[in-house]
Amino acid sequence: MAGTGGARPGAGRKPVAHEQRVNEIFIEAIKQVKGVETDDEAKIELAKTLLETQRGQIFIAEHLYGKPKETIDQNVTIDNFSLKDVISFDKSK
Repeated sequence: MAGTGGARPGAGRKPVAHEQRVNEIFIEAIKQVKGVETDDEAKIELAKTLLETQRGQIFIAEHLYGKPKETIDQNVTIDNFSLKDVISFDKSK
């Protein structure tokens, strides 16, 4: 993996203007597909569509309330090799 660190062309976050343009394109696409006129109507229609599926409901809940804290199973064993023998988990957090 040597040689992969440091600054590289194209690395890093895209400019905010690029992000905003992408958002505008998606909002326009939703407006055309759903037959609505305003950005807010397009967002409402997208939310309604997402709420029709369980995965969409999870997506919305995670964005509104944040993802629940994930836990790591400390007793993972692969071919008689236990990760807990190699990795120390900090119990203070």
